[in-house]
Amino acid sequence: MTDSSSDPFPPRPRRDSVILQARVEAVDQVIECRVRNLSESGACIDDPAGLPSDGRVLVTMGALHHVEGYVRWSHDGRAGLHFQSGKIDIAAARRPRGAVAATPQNRAGWLANIHSPYRRGDD
Repeated sequence: MTDSSSDPFPPRPRRDSVILQARVEAVDQVIECRVRNLSESGACIDDPAGLPSDGRVLVTMGALHHVEGYVRWSHDGRAGLHFQSGKIDIAAARRPRGAVAATPQNRAGWLANIHSPYRRGDD
C-alpha cells in the first residue's frame, strides 16, 4: 500500500492498547466501561449496554470531560467511538480521573471567609 494522493482511504491514526475506565453518556443511559484501545480520533470500548450505531455520546475518561462523539459501530459487546472534536489529548485521557486541576480559591478579601462558620452575619 502506498501513501499517494489517489489513495481513497486516508491513513489511520495510531491506536494505543490501554486499560482505562470511561463514563459514556448516551441519550437514555450512562455506562461505566473499559476502553480497549485509544487514538486521537476515537476509541474501542466494551459495550455491555448495546449502544446504538450512530448514537451521540459524551465520553469522560481521565482528565477529559464530556468529549462529544458518536458510535461508529457496535458488535459482539464492543463499540467503536469517533470523537467529534477531531484530535484529543491521549496523555490527558490516561491521567487518573482525580487528576483534574483544582479550581483556584480566593485567599484575600471577604470571599476568603464566605463559608466560614465563625463569620458574623453583619460583616
